[in-house]
Amino acid sequence: MNHHDFITQSDYLKIYTDGGYESRHDKGGWGVVFTNQTGNQVILQGHASHTSSLEMELTAAVKALEWLAHHPRPPQIDLFTDSKILIEGLSGKIARYRRQNWLHLSGRPVASRLLWEKLESLTQQMQINVHWIKGHARHAGNLQADQLARQARLKEHADF
Repeated sequence: MNHHDFITQSDYLKIYTDGGYESRHDKGGWGVVFTNQTGNQVILQGHASHTSSLEMELTAAVKALEWLAHHPRPPQIDLFTDSKILIEGLSGKIARYRRQNWLHLSGRPVASRLLWEKLESLTQQMQINVHWIKGHARHAGNLQADQLARQARLKEHADF
């Protein structure tokens, strides 16, 4: 099934994103699961070195929305994440960061500014509902995204 058919055969699309990081090897991975109303799926995953858990969480959401930006969109899109920071960012922190010239109150620069800006831009381009779900709580989509992130991170270990 091609990606256009995957999306157009559905009135809604669920997106599960997750990212992870292992400090011991300084490696991260991210995973995305798209599920349409017929139960068909498309998955994305990737890895990075010299990163952080936050950066991988943000990257997963950005990659999901970038993929979606290149395809026709169904009327209802729900993105699920176990990252409270991502949810907080979209519900006000990004605007506050911008007002503070991307500095925390302590004067430290906000980490991952470019990813925050890209995430905000993408969410403004499309009608999307973002939901927080508890990580590792037996939610199939979240568990699958977590597994993809873990596999990507482990694959990165094998590449070096």
